[in-house]
Amino acid sequence: MTSAGVAVYLVLLFAPGLNSVLNSIAFRIRAAGKAELVRAGREPGVRTRRGRKGKRGRHG
Repeated sequence: MTSAGVAVYLVLLFAPGLNSVLNSIAFRIRAAGKAELVRAGREPGVRTRRGRKGKRGRHG
């Protein structure tokens, strides 16, 4: 096996676990961003967007 073959094998071997770790990191980053927005909203004089995102009107 060449070194490139070994590298491909290792990437395929660890891909499922690596994907889980990356999803966990992304979740933590999003949660930290949301927490920062909540804290900013509690500050007096700071206006943040409120309400629902997306289309309004009929559903279905």
